[in-house]
Amino acid sequence: MMSSRTYIFLALTFCAGFILQYFPLVDFMDWFVPEWVLMVFIFWQLQAPKLINFWWVWPLGLLLDVQQGIQLGSSVIGFATVLYALQLMYQRLRVFNVAQQAGVIFLLLCCYQLVIYWATLATDDVHKPLSLWLPALVSALVWPWLYLLLSSSFQKLR
Repeated sequence: MMSSRTYIFLALTFCAGFILQYFPLVDFMDWFVPEWVLMVFIFWQLQAPKLINFWWVWPLGLLLDVQQGIQLGSSVIGFATVLYALQLMYQRLRVFNVAQQAGVIFLLLCCYQLVIYWATLATDDVHKPLSLWLPALVSALVWPWLYLLLSSSFQKLR
């Protein structure tokens, strides 16, 4: 069973993820913002797979949709897709080294970006350029540092 300090740390990491996701940048740099909330979500799925389940997908996805001003439910579907894939392979992913994890994270974030893109295409007639995949690439490059920071903090908390 997890302690109350762990739950507080979980909430703080998600708050930090939302703050970093919303961090304002110049318009042309919007494509270089990592998917912070989704990476924190993936970290917690790897660390506490029984705690992070589909009930977390709904509030996190809807909050992210409202924060980013995109169609309600599109992030929920994206998070659910990533969570399903993670629950199938989280035990294998836990034994990978951080570089191998970054490759898998890149593929998971590409799936997430594709779901968001399909939801946008279904409701709007907006075609995004190939830079659609840049957040997944930047997230994969940031993953090793984020994973090491969060896992060391989580280990000290235990």
